[in-house]
Amino acid sequence: MAYKRIKVAMICHFSNPVVRSHLPLDNRRLYSFARKLLRLPAKGMGYGDIALWDTNIIEGLKDNKDVELHVISAHTGLKRMVVSFQDGGVDYHFVRCDQATMLKHIIPFPKVWLRFNPMRSRVKKIVDSIQPDIVLLFGAENAYISSTILDLGNYPRMVMCQTIYNNPQRRKFSVVDKKNAYTERKIFEENKYFSTISDMHRNLLREMKPDATIFHWEATTPLPKVNTDLEKEYDFVNFALEMNLKKGFHDSIKALAIVKREYPEVKLNLTGGCPSNVRKELEQIIEELDIRENVIFTPFFEKQEDLFQHIQKARFAVLPCKMDYVAGTMMQSMHYGLPVVVYETSGTPTLNAEGECVLIAKHSDIEDLAQKMLWMLDNPEQAKLMAERAKAFVDSKTDRTKAVNEIVENCQAIVRHEKEGIVIPEELLF
Repeated sequence: MAYKRIKVAMICHFSNPVVRSHLPLDNRRLYSFARKLLRLPAKGMGYGDIALWDTNIIEGLKDNKDVELHVISAHTGLKRMVVSFQDGGVDYHFVRCDQATMLKHIIPFPKVWLRFNPMRSRVKKIVDSIQPDIVLLFGAENAYISSTILDLGNYPRMVMCQTIYNNPQRRKFSVVDKKNAYTERKIFEENKYFSTISDMHRNLLREMKPDATIFHWEATTPLPKVNTDLEKEYDFVNFALEMNLKKGFHDSIKALAIVKREYPEVKLNLTGGCPSNVRKELEQIIEELDIRENVIFTPFFEKQEDLFQHIQKARFAVLPCKMDYVAGTMMQSMHYGLPVVVYETSGTPTLNAEGECVLIAKHSDIEDLAQKMLWMLDNPEQAKLMAERAKAFVDSKTDRTKAVNEIVENCQAIVRHEKEGIVIPEELLF
């Protein structure tokens, strides 16, 4: 059904080289000093790409004739509180988030921090100047930016859930940020329209918000071309934005020690940002298992293109994520032709829906993970055939135009329902 053109305000936190070329950014020295004073894990001095699925959605919405797009994003290191510009027909408004994130570490009480989050008033002022037909929030779990939607009750709103932070499994594999959890619950309480990327997330949301109106969306990521004909330096790679337990870095190391018994020279590359406390944990495991010569650390890449080029130095990807339905790194590795081994989660079996595309080990079973890694080393030709199937499968599932059209159709249905009382078509609901 055709609807009129709608004005969309998209709230998110993303960064890419194009937008950074418009932004006045500081050298991060003061920020790093402040983190050191607060005894927070050190972070890099540069600026990296963030949430490339947001970039992809923006590019798609920009080209959609039914949308007038306004993007409001958090960004660290801005020399001004708000930086606005237009590029490619999109109005961008970037809001400095350093104060909000620092206060998040200083103020111990979620309710108090939420009240004093300085981003809320700034984002509300921007949205009121836009007067959108609908507000889209991408990610309820990032409290510093997601909490801004709590002040926008005058507009139809849809929350695009990238995950469900209040997943009960989270406590098993990571420290729960009380402010993120509290803010997400508040957002769920005060909003009625949501989109989720999987049935697992839909079911978790339904448990927390039984009367939610839930749509579906697909988080597609643009993947640049890289040189796939590189000399291999590592047998396995595990990579993520940040190394932690839930992304399987600890388990990858433990499994490697078993693999080493049959392949003494095996090499595992661990790539990503690594907080100092996690680095100590990982190095302690490496020392205890006597695999110092078998594990190589590579720091976070500011540009995703450089990361994707780097992983071509590995023969296989070992990605034993413990919580993700299907992690983005799995889809990326499949696209770039790396044979992949993962843990069984609620989502990873779907990767083999049309034939074996990945090896799936039992969840948190180090021995089984090691056996799957050994199979790859023992059967490189069969692993290559599996990787070819995986690439064909994942490339068929990442259609940006289809994903964007789905979002636009859902937004139009909400606007019509809110403004004209027209019932939302049942076929749009997830």
